[in-house]
Amino acid sequence: MKNKVKVFWEYWNRFGIVAILLVVILVMWILEPRTVAFANLVTVTSRSATIAIAAAGMTFAICAGGFDLSVGSIFSLVSCVVALNIVNIGMWPSILLALVVSLACGLINGLIVTKLKIQTFVATLATQLAFKGVALVYSQGKRVLMNNNRDIKRLSTGTILNIPMTIVLTVVVFAIAYLVYKRTRFGVRVRAIGSNEPAARSSGINVDRTLIMVFMLTGLMAGIAGILQSSRLATGSAIIGDGFETDVITAAVLGGTSLAGGKGNVVGSLFGAILLTFIRSSMNIMGLGEATQKLAVAVVLVLALSISGIKLITQEGKK
Repeated sequence: MKNKVKVFWEYWNRFGIVAILLVVILVMWILEPRTVAFANLVTVTSRSATIAIAAAGMTFAICAGGFDLSVGSIFSLVSCVVALNIVNIGMWPSILLALVVSLACGLINGLIVTKLKIQTFVATLATQLAFKGVALVYSQGKRVLMNNNRDIKRLSTGTILNIPMTIVLTVVVFAIAYLVYKRTRFGVRVRAIGSNEPAARSSGINVDRTLIMVFMLTGLMAGIAGILQSSRLATGSAIIGDGFETDVITAAVLGGTSLAGGKGNVVGSLFGAILLTFIRSSMNIMGLGEATQKLAVAVVLVLALSISGIKLITQEGKK
């Protein structure tokens, strides 16, 4: 019996989020068949790219024993950098500049956490406000439109072999993230730090350098997501990422990444992002408002966390 329970939880760790997604799809199909139309599913997968890519980076941050509340502000700042520079220096130079800015933001977070020894919650809450302030000053508090630039729109509307470019980019990002997490020393160090930081230090792992790299990775992923969002909306704004960090953390947690650290699920974060986007898209089709959407997301999150709690209780009961 114990072996069967153990096998069940092993499968749940890998495929639990897929099971939840399928259940939600079934419920939505019963309530409103239009939500599972092929065109809508493709749109959902494409639009989930921004949350998914940022969640890939957040998976590393949570796995390392912390998280990054500043990703929404980095997301906004990057959109402003692209929108305000694309006319003067061109699309690709402005995108490169935006990525450098996102890496710099991640570096600042990493240095504050490691060198000043400030907890990630406090540190990234402070930089969340700081980065948003920079975005507001830089954009003068105005929304910057890019309607006349067709090239930037192609990033979100273009296709490769009839597959939306956003889906292709998401797959590439997650393939790389999965390999880094599973097959590199960096991934092993991240898991070791999240499981037991003092032991990781004792074993010779350069914890500070690894954490700085984690926050830079998280910042970079938020930057890529910000570029995609500014492309889709043809807009840069200091408030475009308000609340974005909540979606990103929720997607990672739904995907099976443990808030206790030491255990992440990169692929799960992708499905978590798709689940969030599907719920919102379905409720839009059903004519339900934002409050109902938030309630539905909260119910699904509580369900996922409850199942994780049951798993923890059953495992402790064996000891």
